[in-house]
Amino acid sequence: MNYETIKNTLAKLGDEGASTIDVLLAINTIVTRSNSEWEGRDLVIRALDKFNLFDAVEQSLLLNMVRAVGLFPYITPHLSKIALSDRLAYEAHRVEGVEQGMVFHHLQAHVFSLIMQGRNVVLSASTSVGKSLVIDAVLAQRRFKKVVVIVPTIALIDETRRRLVKRFKDFNLITHPSQEAVPDTTNVYLLTQERVIQRPDLADVEFFVLDEFYKIDLANDTDESTRAVDLSLAFHKLAKTGAQFYMLGPHIQKISGLDGYEYHFIPSDYSTVAVDIQNFNLGMRSDERKKKLLELVTTLDTPTLIYCQAPPSANRVAEYLINEAGLTPVLETQEIAAWISKHYHPEWNVARAISLGIGIHHGGVPRALQQYIVKLFNEGIIKRIICTSTMIEGVNTSAENVIIYDRRLNTSTFDYFTYKNISGRAGRMNKYFIGKVFMLEAPPLEQGLTVEYPIGHQDEASPIGLLMQLEDEYLTETSRGRLQEAYDNPVLSPATLIENRHIPIERQVEVAKTIISNLPFSSELLGWRGIPEPNQVNYLFELVYRLEGGNLMDYGISSSSHLAWHINELRTQKNLPAYLSDAVENRLQEHTPSEAINLRLKFIRNMVCFRLPRDVMAVNKIQADVLAKEGIEPGDFSFFAEQLENMFLDPLLTALDEYGIPTQISTQIKNLILPSEHLNDLLAKLRTLAPRIERLQLTGFEKTLMRWAVSEM
Repeated sequence: MNYETIKNTLAKLGDEGASTIDVLLAINTIVTRSNSEWEGRDLVIRALDKFNLFDAVEQSLLLNMVRAVGLFPYITPHLSKIALSDRLAYEAHRVEGVEQGMVFHHLQAHVFSLIMQGRNVVLSASTSVGKSLVIDAVLAQRRFKKVVVIVPTIALIDETRRRLVKRFKDFNLITHPSQEAVPDTTNVYLLTQERVIQRPDLADVEFFVLDEFYKIDLANDTDESTRAVDLSLAFHKLAKTGAQFYMLGPHIQKISGLDGYEYHFIPSDYSTVAVDIQNFNLGMRSDERKKKLLELVTTLDTPTLIYCQAPPSANRVAEYLINEAGLTPVLETQEIAAWISKHYHPEWNVARAISLGIGIHHGGVPRALQQYIVKLFNEGIIKRIICTSTMIEGVNTSAENVIIYDRRLNTSTFDYFTYKNISGRAGRMNKYFIGKVFMLEAPPLEQGLTVEYPIGHQDEASPIGLLMQLEDEYLTETSRGRLQEAYDNPVLSPATLIENRHIPIERQVEVAKTIISNLPFSSELLGWRGIPEPNQVNYLFELVYRLEGGNLMDYGISSSSHLAWHINELRTQKNLPAYLSDAVENRLQEHTPSEAINLRLKFIRNMVCFRLPRDVMAVNKIQADVLAKEGIEPGDFSFFAEQLENMFLDPLLTALDEYGIPTQISTQIKNLILPSEHLNDLLAKLRTLAPRIERLQLTGFEKTLMRWAVSEM
């Protein structure tokens, strides 16, 4: 029998009285062939899904094949059934220093061995492989005292922190800029690329991990290349010290530009789950696609991710399922639904959906809510999550099924790499042996992916902001010439341009010339420190609007005065429900209430808490540069920028959002935890508070969330 015949026979095993021993012997024939490693492993996994249909002798034979394909973790529940030789091989793959019962599969053991030999490793493998378990095993050896783990999102920082805090209670885990290393212990920094660049204390790192390393390629970045630039600089900052590294990501065939480093590249098709894919090839705007979604959602009874390309699509899918799927309220989620309605808006789909057992996970959903929704999903309280790339890029879930609803973002479609990455979320080792993927549209054409490290591939198109941060010995002659030309302007100093590298030089020069042309009027409006007056806010955001290129229509903002209005609303009112109610009441005719709410929340997440503080500090540097040359005392906007970044709340309280406690809850208990010297002090106070959570003046849901968050700090 060939692979397809065996696969089909296994699927029907138990229904047609097929000979179980014949199937196993056929699988064994493929397992022992040297040229069909993937097929043998896949069939063994599919046979494990039917384990109870085999008799004791057949189970022993199957477990022997599990050993042959290196899937040792699958042996753990069946140790009493395996032969002595298989048990010896199993014990050889046990992970030292970590809890009992943890064993590597073949690929994990190979990668771990290379790292322990002092080799740099670049691993490309599917999501199900358990690449991060290797990190935990390396940490468990306690060879490295200072480690950095770079992840692309704050959601992944939290997930990694929760995993490590359970295994390494004596480690100092650093996730936030305000936290510092502790002497005489293992310090593990869990940081995004931006936070790596900002930290001054990483010169003596011994080992670092770069997760989702494909994001280092400029071609894979959709945010004007800024995230890829920051990731490249973060890698460069650590790698140039000579620290050992482990890079991991999915489905990459080749990496180029790392010629300056010795490394072992492992492009692997190893997988620990089997995946069945159904392609329906339905049209983007066809009613059939929506009907098929409805059919799948109402018939699949195991955990299911519904992937949408962007929040507007996720919003439409949520509306459709809320109205058409005939779902009944879930008793366990009524409190969280009521809480979301009160603290955000009752017409927000996130509240309406969660009451029916559907989670929504995209960039507009606040982080603490994202984390709790994933918790509910992994615990089986809700069975469905509508998500975008925020969940696909690294957040681990226990999903058996993935429905890919659409593959379009504006006018473009996602590529084969993204398709494979999404598909890799179906199935879970030792829980769902066979993941199921339902592709409603036509799948993309198969193609390989080469990742290019931009510092190793400098040319005329290299972002000038990337080149500005490199030491001279890492620059090509072409890059040196481009930098000299960039610095050769009479308005701003090279130091200012370097610090503001995220912003195009021509926009910075335009802002500088605007300030100069309005002197002395502009100096009066820029000479403040601390908290600005309303007219100073208006002028500041006029300059910020210019830095942003005058285009914030993605957030419904059409002018600098409109931008300043939003900031003043958040600064003076500090009332999020009122701010979101205004969005609903004054929304565009074509927008639903949820779309209007999502737009405001997206503005808060992306602009207020990230880009605008950076822009304010860029204006701060520009005005200081310009006014100093005129002999005028400059202003200092750093306090205001920090206030903006933290939504005009105490920075320590907003930091707790990353630990799963929303600011709506942390502000209620602030008198019990503030003042605190730093974040670690605050976390210690929360742990001390844990036994008294039941006595706090909080709702039942808020207490439940607090207990969960504090237990994993």
